[in-house]
Amino acid sequence: MNIDEVLDSRSPEMNELFSAIRIGSNRIFNYKKLRKPTLLGETFLTNKEVCKTLGLGVRTLQDYRERGLLAYYKIEGKILYKLSDVLQMLENNYFDAWKRKPL
Repeated sequence: MNIDEVLDSRSPEMNELFSAIRIGSNRIFNYKKLRKPTLLGETFLTNKEVCKTLGLGVRTLQDYRERGLLAYYKIEGKILYKLSDVLQMLENNYFDAWKRKPL
């Protein structure tokens, strides 16, 4: 393209620019949707978020709380979990299949 040509909305250069803007906009939207605010560097999750993340039912998650498998906060009926506590519970209950002794 030379300096005498005028760019319009149908030109390949403009289509490429619009495409890049759409991709960048979608990435920003998805980041904002997935990003959770933190408090003192800790991310908190709701019952629904923990259930979805771990693939659990609400009753199973309640059982984990009652059995002391997962720490939680209860404030005015609202239950919150620290993400680090959820990860710690998973780590504490990890069994490496390759290191198990044969039966």
